[in-house]
Amino acid sequence: MCEDGGLSLEKWIIRRRLEGARNDLAASGHSHRTIDAVARNWGFTNPAFFSRRFRQTYGTTPSQWRRLFQQGQLLAPQDDL
Repeated sequence: MCEDGGLSLEKWIIRRRLEGARNDLAASGHSHRTIDAVARNWGFTNPAFFSRRFRQTYGTTPSQWRRLFQQGQLLAPQDDL
């Protein structure tokens, strides 16, 4: 877990939650849900914090990522969870 990637426990947990949210943003069954609802589902109560961390991790905002994925410009995320 933390030893493998050199991440602190807190960063590891945030990374897993971000991956879960990213997977939900890509899932067709969640396309009707708002970005904030997906973020809250993964424990992010502050939308600005979620967006900032998502962008730092994936290089794009959650809404841009969802749009690019839906347009077929991104591959489905690997299930890193």
